[in-house]
Amino acid sequence: MNDKKHIRLLVLPELFPEFEGDWKGVFIEDYLKSVESIHPQTLYVRLVGKKKDITDEVFRNQFKVKRYNVTDKKVSSWQKPFLYIKWFIKGVELGKNYTDTTVIHAHGAILNGTLAYLIGKKLKVPFVVTEHTGPYSSILNSWFKSRISKLVLNRAAKVLVVSEHQRNEVLKLGIPEEKVEVSYNPVNTNIYKLVDTTHSKNMVFVSRLDEFKGGLRTLKAFHKIADEHPDYTLTIIGAGEEYHAITEYVKANNLTNKVILKGTLTKAQIAVVFGKSSFMVFPSRHETFGLVAAEALSCGLPVICTNQTAPKEFVNDKNGILVNPDSVDEIAKAMENMIENRSNYNGELIHNQIEKRFGLDSFGKYLTTIYSNLSGF
Repeated sequence: MNDKKHIRLLVLPELFPEFEGDWKGVFIEDYLKSVESIHPQTLYVRLVGKKKDITDEVFRNQFKVKRYNVTDKKVSSWQKPFLYIKWFIKGVELGKNYTDTTVIHAHGAILNGTLAYLIGKKLKVPFVVTEHTGPYSSILNSWFKSRISKLVLNRAAKVLVVSEHQRNEVLKLGIPEEKVEVSYNPVNTNIYKLVDTTHSKNMVFVSRLDEFKGGLRTLKAFHKIADEHPDYTLTIIGAGEEYHAITEYVKANNLTNKVILKGTLTKAQIAVVFGKSSFMVFPSRHETFGLVAAEALSCGLPVICTNQTAPKEFVNDKNGILVNPDSVDEIAKAMENMIENRSNYNGELIHNQIEKRFGLDSFGKYLTTIYSNLSGF
């Protein structure tokens, strides 16, 4: 029986936004929105934060969040083990006060999964873990991290992963196959709405400007085709380690009038840019899911996307082009192909596939069924 009234959900996020436009853990908001009808409560425990100790808030006037930061000071490596002991002690102390909880949902096995296990023992309730870590080799290649992950995931009532690719990686720990389920991630289709951008002359890249994400490679590919398509522009949204290299490349190659650097934007602001763009380019080397690609698709935009790891599970020849993320020439060729054949992509069909597969309504029903079954209702 799927009885929402009896579910009392406690969420332990690995990351959570601190301010409007903060990208850290922004996907957690969509998880909470998908199950907002059961009024989830969130306990966010961090080692270092802007404000030391405990604060209570109603995030965006929607979700109850209790934040606890062990310290607001920079932490040296020798201090971390001692402060993490305090992190766990205080986390359990706070968590056991949620006495009406029927199920705990932790994001990330090592810290929050362990915390969920300890709180769950105190409250005598089951816990679920969603694992987002990517590349998962960072866990598998660490003796300590892999042992902790295996211990926690074996004790979880359900292990959710955000792609088939990640499921195959997690199973290398020796977790029973029947326990590990692919949930993917939710997409807020209320923000990322269908728009008709068939005739737009802008392509867009959205991500942190980390080297593996491919912002600079996208720019170099655009440079290759810019002279042949003088009416096209490239918008780059994000900030990070490649920002300086990107700005210098733009200046050195006289692309100032053709490349727009937006910095970090909110979800709503990104959706506005999507609404003025023809397609998205996202040649990341590895993604556990590839949320931003799914969000672009939700707006009806086809995507040029990596042929590595998870995104190829939902990007295909009906909604985009898969490329070698390290080949600037291949990315440029895909841009040419997309410009020439943009009218062949059906935006409504692209949006509907995302809505059905990852939309908040369907994702919320999926999670609620899991919580209900584990809560015994």
